[in-house]
Amino acid sequence: MFKFFFNTTKSLRVRFALGFSLLVTVFLAVALVFIYYSLADFRKDEFYNRLRDRAMTTFKLLVEVERIDRDLLQLIDKNTLNSLYDEKVLIFKDSTLIYSSIDDRKIENLPELFSGAKENKEYRTSQNHAEVVALHLEQGGIGYTILASAYDKYGRNELTFLKLVVLTVYFAVLAIIWLCTYFFVKKIMHPLEKLKTNLANVNYNNLDFRLRETGQGEEVDSLSATFNQMLYRLQEAFDFQKDFIHYASHELRTPLAAMVSITENSMKKPLSNEQMKNILGVLYNQQKNLANITNSLIVLSDNKNNSHALAYPKIRLDELLFKSVEIIKNIHPEAEIEINLEGELLNENALLINANEPLMLVAFNNLVQNAHQYSKNGKVTIVVSSTGLNKEIRILNPGNPFGQDEKEKIFTPFYRASNTGIVKGHGLGLPLVKQIIQLHKAEITYSYINDFNEFKITFSS
Repeated sequence: MFKFFFNTTKSLRVRFALGFSLLVTVFLAVALVFIYYSLADFRKDEFYNRLRDRAMTTFKLLVEVERIDRDLLQLIDKNTLNSLYDEKVLIFKDSTLIYSSIDDRKIENLPELFSGAKENKEYRTSQNHAEVVALHLEQGGIGYTILASAYDKYGRNELTFLKLVVLTVYFAVLAIIWLCTYFFVKKIMHPLEKLKTNLANVNYNNLDFRLRETGQGEEVDSLSATFNQMLYRLQEAFDFQKDFIHYASHELRTPLAAMVSITENSMKKPLSNEQMKNILGVLYNQQKNLANITNSLIVLSDNKNNSHALAYPKIRLDELLFKSVEIIKNIHPEAEIEINLEGELLNENALLINANEPLMLVAFNNLVQNAHQYSKNGKVTIVVSSTGLNKEIRILNPGNPFGQDEKEKIFTPFYRASNTGIVKGHGLGLPLVKQIIQLHKAEITYSYINDFNEFKITFSS
């Protein structure tokens, strides 16, 4: 029955109310039935004991008090204050009846009663709603069998009244429980209903909406906090997607427009081989520019969407920096780049970090190339140091500082500061560097000290 209700009811509130009410209904029924039958057994045992005491009293008056005759004993039985309803007492000496109460009602199945009394000394049974007790006693070498029967009129009336009370209490309590359960469940489910209403109003236009995380119950508060975290991640993803589309369309438009314009102009007039070669060279440079922008966007997107912690192999910082410097010098042979090692470097593991080598090389290449391009004299100094558990890299170049407001934006995609001058770029280098550094659980900061721009990367072990 429970399974049927739960399978056919979709509402959690209805399921909870039905489940709780049905459990209480069953347990209450079991409890009241147990009480009723316990009192019924008690009534029967108590009446059997009274019936046995009555039989023993009659036997003692008849057998042990010799001066009391049968007529007097019957008169006592008739007028006793504790007489039982529809009472019948029979006393047998061996198998001969020596006493019978004045009641004309018969006791049936005498052989069964005699046999039960002799085997168990006391035998209890019932006949036609009347309780019967059979006793067997030995006195003076003579065997006596006492049979007593009576109808427990008052006890059964009380039991009938108890049944009526139990049924009344059962249905009254059920009505109260079901009613209270309805309001209780409604009260308990109110925070969830409110949560449902709030969630229904969330869309891509109001992802900054946050649910209340306190005062609603531990479970609802926890659910709200979890949903707020999801909203934060969803908002971050939507914001990044929106910015990505905006920035990509803005940046890709320029080289694409240039290539279309060059191609269109070239098709309008005849060209010599030399002119064709020059135009192809210009298109080739534009294509490389477009490829660089596209690759930077892809790497930036991948790092943004996969920023969870990864297990990287150990690599040496100094070797990675030397490799990066070599790459930059192949592109800019005129560059003057110096690497200095400082700190506690006696241990060969002092400069080991867990990192993805290709990604980290991209970050170093961007930083070193930027430092060279924006250096006043083309010189770049790289300082590598290790102190305790931290590894630190400082990339310095003499140049113009960023403004205070620009310092907060230099790691923003496609932002180009005022000190970039005529240097070409897309504003993707430093944001990409920051994404890679954060992916490796490191930290990058910018400062301007003693006429030097300084980018500092700190790796914590």
